[in-house]
Parts: sequence; C-alpha cells; structure tokens
Amino acid sequence: MSLNVALVTATPPGFNPGMLFSQVVARSFLERHGLSRKTIFYRLVSMNQRLSHLEPSEQFACLARIDDGITYHLIESTDQLKDAIPFYWGDLLHMHQYLNSIRDLIRNGHVTPENLLLLKDAPDEVLSRAVSFGTTFLFHDAFDIIDNPFGAAFQRFIRGAKRVLPRDMVSLSQIAAMLPQAPMSLGLDATQLVCRMENWRDVFPEGTDTSIAVADVGLCYFARGNHTVENLKNAIALLSLNFAMPVRWLPWGDRLSFPHLGDYEGKLGLETLAGVMKPRLSALLEAVAKAAFVVTDTYHLAVIAWSLGTPALTLRGRHWEGDFNAVVDKRYIFHVQHGLQDFFHDEGAADKHQLDQIVRRFAEYDRIDKALAWYKKNVSARAQWCEQQLIQALKD
Repeated sequence: MSLNVALVTATPPGFNPGMLFSQVVARSFLERHGLSRKTIFYRLVSMNQRLSHLEPSEQFACLARIDDGITYHLIESTDQLKDAIPFYWGDLLHMHQYLNSIRDLIRNGHVTPENLLLLKDAPDEVLSRAVSFGTTFLFHDAFDIIDNPFGAAFQRFIRGAKRVLPRDMVSLSQIAAMLPQAPMSLGLDATQLVCRMENWRDVFPEGTDTSIAVADVGLCYFARGNHTVENLKNAIALLSLNFAMPVRWLPWGDRLSFPHLGDYEGKLGLETLAGVMKPRLSALLEAVAKAAFVVTDTYHLAVIAWSLGTPALTLRGRHWEGDFNAVVDKRYIFHVQHGLQDFFHDEGAADKHQLDQIVRRFAEYDRIDKALAWYKKNVSARAQWCEQQLIQALKD
C-alpha cells in the first residue's frame, strides 16, 4: 500500500518570512516529485490560536498577510500518522527548548510535544518511517539529552527514524558523538533547496509580486541583535558611500515574530522600501533578489539573500539576555558552514576604523562575485543530494 505523507511544520508566531518561505519551498519540493496529492500539511498549533490575543481586525490582517495557499491541519494524536510517513520539515521541531515553548499551546491534554514531534509512545513501525529535514538541535547540551521525558524520547527518535538531515554541522556532530550509528547526514536549511531550481519563483504557482523590487539599492533589516542605533547608522552610511547607492528599510517581519523590531524600525533614518510597510512574502523575496546587497542581523534573511543570489552582510550585535544564540549563534554557524565568515561581524566590538574596513571589504565586487559563485555551486550540489535522499526515504 502506498502511504500518505504527513508533513509537520512549525506555526509562525506572526508574519515570519523565513518560516513562510520554508513552507512554500516544501510545497514546491512535493509538487516537483509527484508527492503533493498524497501529502497533508500539519501544524501543532493553529494560526488563529497563535493570534488569539490580537484585536479581530489585527488578527484578520495578519492572517491575510501570512496566507501561503497551503491548507494546514492540526496534528493532535499520533493516530493520525498510523498510515502515513511522518515528515518533519525545518525549524526547531525536535529541540528541547522549542518543545518547552509550545507545551502550553497543545490543545489535547492527553498528548505532549514529545508525542507529536518525537513520536514518543508511537509504535516502532511508525517511527521507522519518520523523516526529518532541515531541523536543528543547536542549543542542546548534555542536560537536555539526559532530561526525562525529553531525553529518552529524543534519543529513541534519532535512533529509530528512517532519515534525519539536520541543517547544521553542530547538530550533526552532537548526535554523531552520542549515537554514532544514527541514520544522519548533513542537510540544509529548508529554504536553501531553491538553489537547485532554475527559477526560485516557481515555488509561487500564482506568480510573484514585483511592485517593490528596485535595483541599485541596498536593503536593511535589524530585529534580532542588541545594537547601538548609532553604530548601525554609521555602518549604513558607510555601505551607502562604498556602494554609491541608497539603503532602504526592508519590512521583513512583524513584531509578533521579532519582538525587538521596535528598537530599530523607524529609528535608523531610512526610508521604507517603496513606502510599503506590510508587503506579502513574494514581494519581499523579489525585493531581496533584485537588491544590490542586504545588511541584517536576522538568520533567515541572510540565508535567503545568499540563496537568491544577493550578498548579505550580517552584523549580529550583542545578545539579549536569555538568547540561546549567546551560547551557539546559529547565524555564525551558517556563515562558517558555507565559508562566509568574512560576511559575519559584531559591529558593536568594532571601532570606527574597523567598521570602515569591514564595509570596504564587503563592497569589493570581485570578492562578492566569487563568494556568490562558491555558495551557489556548493549549496546547489548539496540541495540536489538532499532531495535525492528525501525522495528515496519517502518513496521506499
């Protein structure tokens, strides 16, 4: 009997373009390989529930903006997976910190995140079909792994799943050291699969919105790090000077997904791109693809920019209290993993001369072209391999 695919993905807290793009890339992957008609998309939490604290008009506007054309069902029991291949796609789905963050949002009081995301108590037959791609365990330490009930469920999942392809080398090395026989290989961030497509716009069957896409402009978005506004203004001025073009604010995400956005939006002296404050996902991606460069502190914006062929300079800033990135910074891991360390900096630790040197090096077009070519070549090859592994696991 041919089994259906149950694709499980995270529910964004609001308008989060990185998470949304990951999901439309999943749809495209399934369509390209003839699996879309036998796949059901699942979330653990509905968007209505995530947005229930908003006023009705705000909730309606947010729901309209995040609509990606995919129908999502709630997964509330592993019984829904008994005749399906559990396919976990992207984000932090198996990480202890993420499971704790959504524990109180699960509607069914008889199940836990461990049941749904690690298949705790599910039959071995179901677990043996499970496939995981683009996830990360980056913030785990030994105490997470030995913690019960999480630790036991996590180890059972890693040992028993059919294929696990985490997005980063730290996750892979942690598990390889703990479980050397685990069925794991290095994957990619789910959004990077567009690197093997001839045209990334094909992930939008309805077409894309080019209304705010402008050439000969740099784009700026800060919402993750703890920055000094003056330092950012200096960096932006230097970028504008060295590239001989204006820098515009890119309205990448909202304050539900990026709580520190209010510290920078409207405070850097920048015009918003095309004057539009709430563009939809495809419009933002077109803007990034056409821009000369991006400067940001946001993981997915940097990953997506490089994947669309636009160089990104990541200025991380200091870490906020309680930020897990202070222990292992996922942005740094991405840059190291792809040989892009020279495009990742802490502007807060740089004096004016050092900041000028960082920007000057970033603005060297020959270096940018070489870095983009290197990234495209290697990520395209890795994406092709990942897709082959996933299709084999899903169709066997």
